[in-house]
Amino acid sequence: MANVLGKDIHQKFLDLESTQRQRIFLGQQEEQGDSEQGSWSGCGWDGAIIRNRYANVVPYEKNRVNLNVPEGTNDYINASPITLRTTKSKTVLNYIATQGPKSDTVPHFWRMVWHETSPAVIIMLTRLWESDREKCYPYYPRSLDAPDMEINSNDEYGDGFVPNIRLVNLDDYEEDRTLVREMYMTLTTENGSESRKIWHLQFGGWPDFLVPEGRDREALLRLIEVSREKSNETPTNPRIIHCSAGVGRTGVFIALDWLLQELEEGSLDEVEDDNDPVMTLVDTLRQQRMMMVQGEAQLAFIYDVLREKWRERWIKLHPEKAERSGSTNSGPEEAERLGATNSGLEEPALHVAERINLNSGIFNYNKGPLQGSERLWYCGSCGDGPIGVWNPVCVTCGHKRDDCCTLSELLLSK
Repeated sequence: MANVLGKDIHQKFLDLESTQRQRIFLGQQEEQGDSEQGSWSGCGWDGAIIRNRYANVVPYEKNRVNLNVPEGTNDYINASPITLRTTKSKTVLNYIATQGPKSDTVPHFWRMVWHETSPAVIIMLTRLWESDREKCYPYYPRSLDAPDMEINSNDEYGDGFVPNIRLVNLDDYEEDRTLVREMYMTLTTENGSESRKIWHLQFGGWPDFLVPEGRDREALLRLIEVSREKSNETPTNPRIIHCSAGVGRTGVFIALDWLLQELEEGSLDEVEDDNDPVMTLVDTLRQQRMMMVQGEAQLAFIYDVLREKWRERWIKLHPEKAERSGSTNSGPEEAERLGATNSGLEEPALHVAERINLNSGIFNYNKGPLQGSERLWYCGSCGDGPIGVWNPVCVTCGHKRDDCCTLSELLLSK
């Protein structure tokens, strides 16, 4: 069963990619003038291309942030507004998904921050450098020893937008892998001076192309909560979220933020058999910015987190049934039991558990179903582990799992 569902996730991702390719093809036709410009035209003009970090990741022309600049000048930034609405409360959630700034786009990033959101909450999901490659330019003051950073000192557009960023507080939450910066952005013009607060949350527990495991996973979920708390003052204010390209880790963060709010509101307690809320959401995100939730491992990670949180909620709401079913203990074997058996579960809850719990991948991705044991990867090069089943490389030494890792089995006590 689990192996079949694993293939199901693979097929779901292939379907998403197929739809993505169709949109890109339609966008290319629109750009070439073969059809009327629609929703899928990418920003392929020269003034945009030079500002992109990656050539293949661009916003849709009809859904991009337009910089507030003098008329007739280049208003491009690689950033897309994302709007979602919760099912029951109809709460509108606004985000801006963007790439990690380059050295020459730092002024554009801060111009966007100034005009699009206040107070600003910026979530940074990448390190500055990974695998000897720049993933993001340091666009913010990094230390209280050098708290000030002047932006756009050459006044690129000639409109007097030369703000100063001042770091006033820096907290290092080591267990949460998060640096929290409290900053103020001050713009002085002939009409006076104005300062606005900036919250900058930098998460260091999520290498590119991987997914957070263990404590890093819990730290990511706490980061989502903190970002909500910081934006509570103006809940419709868009949170600005970026990784390196602004599609993979950024897409996962936004997806989890919305899905977990759906879960809290009870919208996932009963889901129709033909409804997959994860797939619907990811497609909705990709309609607003291409390639959101970029990899299959990231899609599976969303299912896995949602399964875990759904299970916690079900136990909290049904403590007696959970006790009878033996589902009150932690561990993947209990989560599988909750989704795969009907020990006291009501029928609607069983259906939801099966789709969320088992679709999440309670199985070894390469080696098939568990069949009574939990198979864990340990690195054959450095010996570290266990390595999460969705991560293709060892986080410690960087070796690819297929090349150097051996399979160990840890029998589960029944």
